[in-house]
Amino acid sequence: MRQQGLTLIELLAGLVLIGIIAALAVPAFGALIDSQRRQDTAQQLISGLRLARVEAILGGQPVIMQALEGGWSRGWNVFVDANRNQLRDVDELILAERSGHRNIKVVGNTRVAARVGFDSTGRLINNGNGTLAVCLKDSPASHAQIAIAVTGRVSLRNEGFATEPCA
Repeated sequence: MRQQGLTLIELLAGLVLIGIIAALAVPAFGALIDSQRRQDTAQQLISGLRLARVEAILGGQPVIMQALEGGWSRGWNVFVDANRNQLRDVDELILAERSGHRNIKVVGNTRVAARVGFDSTGRLINNGNGTLAVCLKDSPASHAQIAIAVTGRVSLRNEGFATEPCA
């Protein structure tokens, strides 16, 4: 009677092939994870900006989305600016708060470097367009940019950047 199965050499050869394929796939998998983190950060920023705008319109008072600890990369919070000073005071209501990913860098242009505010009509408080770029921490290339129009409209761009703001 003949037994069916694998010999030890066939099994070892299969394991070596699996090891080689896994070693080749790991860098690509890392790039995929970084890409997903960039996309997630961009979507979370857009969600926070849209929340701030809607709350400003519905509440009839300014709402600010502010970078944590001086940088968007660390995270951000959204709060009702009851005293209209564009800074969060202890008694002001936080509507949302997010922390950033450690490998993702977010850079705002001068108009939105530390905060974005919306008035009761949904327009930007500073009366100027803003852009938030989402990049890897060690790369100057931006793969996603969030454009904020003076009217309050928020959009995501994935290509066609004039400059690389993360340098």
